[in-house]
Amino acid sequence: MRWREFIVVCCAVLAAPGCEKKLANRNVEQVRPNMSQKEVESILGQPNRTEKAELELETQKKTMVITRYYYQLNGQTIVLHFQNGKLINNPDLPKED
Repeated sequence: MRWREFIVVCCAVLAAPGCEKKLANRNVEQVRPNMSQKEVESILGQPNRTEKAELELETQKKTMVITRYYYQLNGQTIVLHFQNGKLINNPDLPKED
C-alpha cells in the first residue's frame, strides 16, 4: 500500500507546476477596463502584490481609494488599478525580448 501512496504523491508533485498559470502578453491583452478583480484574476492569476492607495483627483480637491495589483512578467512590472472592484486602466504590455 505504501508504494501506491508514493506514486500518487510523485504524480501530484509533478503535475502541480502544470496547473500554474503562466503570465504572458497574450493574457495581458485579454484584460479590459471595467472588468472585475475576479475576472482579471481568472485571466492573470493571483497578483504578486496588492496595495490600497488614495489618488488625488486633479480637477477636484478629492481623493479616490483604489486597489493596485502588481504582476511580474519578463522582469517588468505590470500595474493594474481598480476602483470599486472594477479595472480603470488598460495595462501596458511589457516589451518582449
